[in-house]
Amino acid sequence: MLARIMHPAETYRRRAERAERDFENARDPKAKRFAQVAAQRWRELAELAQRQETKGAPIPPHFRDASEAVHYAQAQGYLLYWKGTPAFTKRQRELGGRFATLPVFTRKGMTHVSLVPLDEQVKASEKEPS
Repeated sequence: MLARIMHPAETYRRRAERAERDFENARDPKAKRFAQVAAQRWRELAELAQRQETKGAPIPPHFRDASEAVHYAQAQGYLLYWKGTPAFTKRQRELGGRFATLPVFTRKGMTHVSLVPLDEQVKASEKEPS
């Protein structure tokens, strides 16, 4: 029999539902309390797993080369801005303190790149008058 692989958040949610059913069916007050606490903890784990799934992969502290930065940005849904370009300074002005740069090692030496999530890019472009 093939088992269906579920995400941790889905597994924790189902276990919380099972614990809630146990709470409803329990007759002993201690068993009721135990099932209630278990359901609450499973719900908390489900919420935590859901937040971690939506957060995505962590951004590395630096990139070994330019191609690694480009591949990472494409895979994770970021826009890439290279230091020294007009777009880099424009986004730096728009995003202020939320603008972070990462070092990238290239053939000519070290430079910096900024990764901006696509949703922030859309918000920033909506502010600009057309």
